[in-house]
Amino acid sequence: RQLYEKNKAEDRNITIAQSNDPHARYCDPFGFPRNMSDEIRSITIATVPNRTFILLKFMNIWREVWTDGRALPTNFARGREAHDPTYNGYSIGRWEDDYTFVVETIGQNGRTWLDMKGLPGSEGLKVTERFTRPRVGHMDVEVTIDDPTFYTKPWNVTLKWSLLPDTDLIESICEENNKDLYD
Repeated sequence: RQLYEKNKAEDRNITIAQSNDPHARYCDPFGFPRNMSDEIRSITIATVPNRTFILLKFMNIWREVWTDGRALPTNFARGREAHDPTYNGYSIGRWEDDYTFVVETIGQNGRTWLDMKGLPGSEGLKVTERFTRPRVGHMDVEVTIDDPTFYTKPWNVTLKWSLLPDTDLIESICEENNKDLYD
């Protein structure tokens, strides 16, 4: 709670250089699940055999979701024989039924916020997403946050997406030519 309150307090009436937001201050990627929220301008989902890619326009980032039946890795650490923690973590996906695609993600580096408000996430964060299409042109993503380091119990949020047909996924570079950090 103290870290969240600090993040919220530092985000009011200050310059980007003074912000505690890792993205605003250092141009770090938003990280996950923040990068799946409304503040992102475009998302494209593409499937190939054994994988689904979630391509994010903002900062040209992608998530790779393995759909070949593998389990989540158990070893996340820096060094040999381990998976390095990353901004977007390591994801596996499966179809729960004909209508629900379930994605589980672990192995994040704990250096990003979960949302724009400053909710923190640790390296122990596990995120479960349930993608459903309630009607044509719409997708709901129920996100479950499970992070015993920062939260007493898992909690959910639902994202609602709309299809924007005939659009391009054009590059977007973070803070290109940004002068705020140097003034």
